[in-house]
Order: sequence, then C-alpha cells, then structure tokens
Amino acid sequence: MKSLSVIVRKQVSKKIKKRDLAILSLFLSSGLRCAELVGINLNDLNLETGKVRVMRKEGKKDVVPIAHFSHKYITDYFEARSSIDTEVQALFITDYNQKIRKISNASINKLVAKYSVAYKVRVTPHTLRHTFATRLYNVSHSQVLVSNQLGHSSTKPTELYTHIVSAEAKDALKKL
Repeated sequence: MKSLSVIVRKQVSKKIKKRDLAILSLFLSSGLRCAELVGINLNDLNLETGKVRVMRKEGKKDVVPIAHFSHKYITDYFEARSSIDTEVQALFITDYNQKIRKISNASINKLVAKYSVAYKVRVTPHTLRHTFATRLYNVSHSQVLVSNQLGHSSTKPTELYTHIVSAEAKDALKKL
C-alpha cells in the first residue's frame, strides 16, 4: 500500500501541473505581462465572456480577451484550486512553507524556465508575450489590434512585430 505522503505528493503535483498549464496557456492566449497575470484575482476572470480584468502598467485597468484554446486548461485549474481551503483571492497561488499565498513573479519566471528546458531554448514570460503578439499579427495583420491586446498606449511599440513578420517573409523568399 502506498504511503499517505506519496499519495498527497501526487495530488499536489497534479494540482501544480494544472496550475502551470493554466499559466502558460493564459500567457499564450492573451499576451499578458507577468505582473498582470500575477495580479489576477478569482473574480477577474470570466470564461463565459472569454475576458480577464487586469491592472496594466501605471495602474491602468483593462479588460483583455483570451483565446478560446486556453479555457480548458484554466477550467481544469479552477477545479483543482477549488479543493484548496484558502482565503487568498489571487487566481494563481502557491504553497510556500506550508502557507498558501499568491504566486510571485519570480516563481512564474522559474516555472516558465523549467518547462522551456525540454525545448532547449530559454523562454521567459516576456518571450511568451512576444510569441502571442507575433501570432496575433500573423493572423490579423493589424497593428492596432495587437497594440490594444498588449495594452500599449500607441502602435509604435507594436511595429516590432511587423518587422519580425517582414524579416520572416524576406528570409522565406530567399529560400524559394
């Protein structure tokens, strides 16, 4: 018979995996910054509307759409999180020294790095934000849409993604 500690460890491990997948999918489906993701509370996320309320840079409040592919991962995490007895309202939590608290930016950076090891490429939350923005621009060809989604106050910072796409096109044309 398995010991209770092994069973508990496996249950905790499953919850952590569900949390981590929800975090990664939310980055890749919304383009949020790490601090924005850390600041999300349970009542900020509405999967029925597919939107999340976030606090942007300089204290600006915003509502950000989320791509549908992440909803399953977030729902799985919600189910796992609901079994944890805590008053902490943060969406993403961690058990640190047997105390439940909001996950930190540093913890999120570490978990993204941990999962990126399998791909032998250093990935950060900001890399995931860039990946999302590039994919959104490739689909929409709209700097305004990407700029709004990322919370930029102008389209100027978004020009980076149009240059990336232009460089990719140039490289692809050279290979023809």
